[in-house]
Amino acid sequence: MHSTPSSSTTLCTRAFRRVWRLCRKPAGAAVLGAALGAAYMAANVLGNYGGNITGLFYTGPATPLPPALAGAHTFRVKDEKGYDAQYYHVIAHDPLNRAQSLQYVDNPRVRWRRIGVPGLAALFPNPDWAYVAIQLLFAFLGALWLGPWALAFLLIPAVLVSFDRLTVDLVLASLTIGFIRFRRPWAILLYAPLVRETGLVLIAAWCLWNALHRKWREAVIGAACAIPTLLWYLWGQLHTPPDGVAWLTPWPFSGLIARTLAGDSGPTTTLWLRAAHYSEGIALAGIWLALACGLWLLAKRPKGLLEITAILFVLFHSLIGRYDVWDTAYAAGRTMSPHLILLGLLAIRDRRPLFAAPLFLILPRLLLQYEAQLLAAVRHLS
Repeated sequence: MHSTPSSSTTLCTRAFRRVWRLCRKPAGAAVLGAALGAAYMAANVLGNYGGNITGLFYTGPATPLPPALAGAHTFRVKDEKGYDAQYYHVIAHDPLNRAQSLQYVDNPRVRWRRIGVPGLAALFPNPDWAYVAIQLLFAFLGALWLGPWALAFLLIPAVLVSFDRLTVDLVLASLTIGFIRFRRPWAILLYAPLVRETGLVLIAAWCLWNALHRKWREAVIGAACAIPTLLWYLWGQLHTPPDGVAWLTPWPFSGLIARTLAGDSGPTTTLWLRAAHYSEGIALAGIWLALACGLWLLAKRPKGLLEITAILFVLFHSLIGRYDVWDTAYAAGRTMSPHLILLGLLAIRDRRPLFAAPLFLILPRLLLQYEAQLLAAVRHLS
């Protein structure tokens, strides 16, 4: 029997109602959010990467790889340079450098510091699949910890970029939310700095907040949470070549100022490229607004954990001088995601829509990238 239009409409209505009921509960919305991330990854793998899950690591054709990962094992994208996760892919297969993989990583000291995600993936028989599973697990946790706003987790730049190119920033975004949610976030403080160095800002904020309120025991415990990270950094000092990159600058905001003055000189020969050009400009305005909101908080001299953490992230970001951190919405958006999350939480708590505006100014450029990837996947699958 064939279904009539009315019966099909009824089935769609029932399905919509079930999904709506699911989304009203944080756990259900978190499951849906992780499922949407998995669906996007699957579309990319099947449509753009020939069914090879390693395509998600976005390895460029010119990137050298260890013999065990070269050849058919790793899918190579058409983008000449690739993206950051191509190096975390190498580390996940050789976290302690027993196979001499340092030579295949662009900046070994920096990349090995961020052992949190690739090191955890290395504990499983198939690091590639484990790495993807870790991303989806933290996508679920981050959304769950947002409570009634669970699906808003999908709007965070770090989440969108990580679903697309498996960077480690999604995990740090999730941990940032957990840091604010839990009264004693010891596990988060232990793990976050191993995911990315900016996780140390969470420890600094925790210690400062507790010191301001004379909670010395909690401040000391928080400081002690940095010990595993410092020990791992010591291992990096002993086993990796020096980091020759000038990341920080003595002049606040000099990196972002240089990016703003340089403008966007990319091609605008097609409608998509023109859209990308203008959305990059909108995203740059969002970045400046996010930093301005943080400086406004600093002027208010607050004593809340949310505000203190946001201020410390602004102070840290003001000292980042490396140009390519600010060059695109992809790079700046994911780097600044912890700060954007904190502003979003303040917008919800204090009913200040302006604090949520930076996020929505950065989003168009990231969503444009999704449009390109999904259209390419559909063309290949059809």
